[in-house]
Formats: sequence, C-alpha cells, structure tokens
Amino acid sequence: MSATAPAPAVLSSDGTLWLAYRIARDPHHCAVLRFLHVDHYAWGAPPAAYGPERAGELPQGSFYEVPNDGRSAQRGARRWLITFPDAMLEVRAGDGEVVLRATAALGPAHALAALLT
Repeated sequence: MSATAPAPAVLSSDGTLWLAYRIARDPHHCAVLRFLHVDHYAWGAPPAAYGPERAGELPQGSFYEVPNDGRSAQRGARRWLITFPDAMLEVRAGDGEVVLRATAALGPAHALAALLT
C-alpha cells in the first residue's frame, strides 16, 4: 500500500465493502479488497494525529487485522485497520479478502469500476 498516494475509492452495497487503493511498488497499479457481512466501517484521523507515542504503532500505508475486542454487534465479526496518509479506515466484518493484488488502473475508482462492470 502506498504511504503517499491520495485517498482510496470505497463502495458499499448490501453488506459488502469494496476498497481500492494505490500500491507502493508501482504508482500505476491498484489493489482491491472486499469485506463481506460488514457490521460497521468508519473513517478516522490519520495515524499521525494520534501523537508520537501511537504513530509508531499505526504506520501509514498499512492493512492489518486486529484482535476482536468483543464490541461488534455481529457475532464472529473481525476487525481491520487500514491506514492512509490522510485517514484511517476501521472495518468490522465477517470476512475480508484481497481480490486483486495489482491491477493497472488510472486510479482506485477506475480499478473498482473495471472489476465491478
């Protein structure tokens, strides 16, 4: 995931959340993630906004699953944090997967459009 690329593209429909973003190794390619049975997702401040003591724990340009803390309304939901230069996305869903690791695209929105049409 690129730590310097602009915002990703997101599409949510019928409990499925699609997320496309620029990848780090090639600025002309994007990756696409899909979360199924989405219980909750929300955008938050970028990792740097949490202060120097937390910034090291939440690097920009990261995608990782964190242990379930029991706060999810949906039994068995998992939790992911996806960090970008300007924001952080938290997702609680039944499952998540990488649909495309690298696809040539003009931008994240184009990658989603090509995949979903």
